[in-house]
Amino acid sequence: MIDLNELKHFLLIARYQNLALAAEQIHLTPGALSKSLKRLEEELQVRLFDRDGRALKLNAGGEKLKERAADLLAAAEQLQSEFAGKKHTFKCRIAAPALLHLGWGRELAAKVIHNYPKALVSFEQKTEHAALASVINGEADVAVVTTTVTENLDARLLGMPLGQTEFRVAISNKHVLANGYHAYKAAVEEVLKHDFAALLTPPFVSLERHAASDGWRDDIFPRTIRFRSDDLLLISQLLADGQALAYLPDYVIDALGMQTLAITGCPYFCRQNVVLVSRKSNSSGWIDKLSTIYKN
Repeated sequence: MIDLNELKHFLLIARYQNLALAAEQIHLTPGALSKSLKRLEEELQVRLFDRDGRALKLNAGGEKLKERAADLLAAAEQLQSEFAGKKHTFKCRIAAPALLHLGWGRELAAKVIHNYPKALVSFEQKTEHAALASVINGEADVAVVTTTVTENLDARLLGMPLGQTEFRVAISNKHVLANGYHAYKAAVEEVLKHDFAALLTPPFVSLERHAASDGWRDDIFPRTIRFRSDDLLLISQLLADGQALAYLPDYVIDALGMQTLAITGCPYFCRQNVVLVSRKSNSSGWIDKLSTIYKN
């Protein structure tokens, strides 16, 4: 009889390709993890890794088991959740880009904990493609991504709409364009005279094709991007100090406590549709419950 813990250990070893690194993640000794792998190989009568000294590399048998193991563990988790209900203790692993964690990741976590008080939430910061791969490989339970990466979704996955966001220009009351008022509004020509802060890395796949990493149409309305950083806290401080404006999703502006600058004379905008992606399952566990909540 295959032990589910042995399958979990196998997937962890497959992820890190190294016994010592994998063992660190679950506070076991490399020796204990090696014995677990050996038992699994004996039960299945197959070698799962090719060994080269300390290095491990998945072979054909290991690749085949990797997909099946992720399916079995996901199904077992949802089955237990279905029957245990609020008493179920589990780790909810959400994979997403940082900007999506700030909005929908937090919202998902709140809903999970409300329905399952004993749950633990792990926010796994990933690019959109890496987030989907994490769900496929059993390294994450759900992914939060934009519809751009779900156009040809893997047959093993299921996508469900979460909502939509539009990018706006963020401003603080210390910025010269604020003028001491609470109704922030300016013509695009005036806005372009002021410095912007922007992310170094495009946060979403669709923005990789844009002239700017943040989705602004610099090809039509060129800005002066004075500051670039992937540190959202730093960009927030530049905004708060009135040193810069920033083009950000509306929910990020709210989360940072900034204001939205209404711009006249600019007909272009960046809009993103957000999707929750999970493995398909026959059990009505916590992921299915989440989907039901959003549908209602």
